[in-house]
Amino acid sequence: MFELKTLESYSDQSLLDEIRRVAAVLKGQRLTQEKFLKVSRVHVTTIRNRFGSWKRALDLAGIDEATAPRFAPVTREAVIDAIKAHAKEFPDSPPKVDDVAARLGVHKTTLAGKFGAWQDLLREVGLKPVALGRRYTDEECFENIVALWTHYGRQPNFAELNQSPSIVGSKAYVRRWGGWRSALGAFIKYVEQPSSVSTPPQELPAPEPAPPSAPRSISLSLRYKVLCRDHFRCVICGRSPAKDHGVVLHVDHIVPWSKGGQNIEENLRTLCFDCNLGKGDKQERA
Repeated sequence: MFELKTLESYSDQSLLDEIRRVAAVLKGQRLTQEKFLKVSRVHVTTIRNRFGSWKRALDLAGIDEATAPRFAPVTREAVIDAIKAHAKEFPDSPPKVDDVAARLGVHKTTLAGKFGAWQDLLREVGLKPVALGRRYTDEECFENIVALWTHYGRQPNFAELNQSPSIVGSKAYVRRWGGWRSALGAFIKYVEQPSSVSTPPQELPAPEPAPPSAPRSISLSLRYKVLCRDHFRCVICGRSPAKDHGVVLHVDHIVPWSKGGQNIEENLRTLCFDCNLGKGDKQERA
């Protein structure tokens, strides 16, 4: 039986009808952007671009939250509220990106540069900016390099350390390593350290319960390796921070950690914020 792989029309109504069709084909399974891509005759980015967001398209198509749960992205207002809450609780300690990210339950790279320079946000709520000269740890400096590398899709240069989304200034790298080249050398040496036992690429380990001592968080070096391998792009929709404004990348477990998935390169992939939240805690493999 022959079946069209594309839509005859790309009107708003046709796109909404396609969302409803896919939901019906899934027969009660959770509708995510990843599953939509496997079944639909139109790319999910077309849906997002036409209606402004995946959530709004689901609302217009009449898809309820039981079928397709919505996830609220972090808003500028939420960040401002979290800054004020921290300032009220710790009046003598200007909030850093890490503090506010922890309050919102997100990684600090989700906030870095997304809402403008951090110092400007602090000034907006009447707070004195955090001193840029504080002493950062090696880990914080390397985290910042990974965030910048992800943002630009390439090795960051020295000047970019002093502009958003960088949260560690160039002086910190010069003081610690004597120069930017030396800092990059130390970073590469750090991320090339063995971080896990690798398995053959063609097979993933069976999802057995993770040992109680197994850490859920993914090490910086392993995150960097996965991001590089995936060319700093979401492996589902192909978007990247370097070309698509506002895109935030995450390193995701293919077999969820809660279901026994391990922190090894073969079980990790790069997803954008939308595709990662759409996946949730499900194991969705082809």
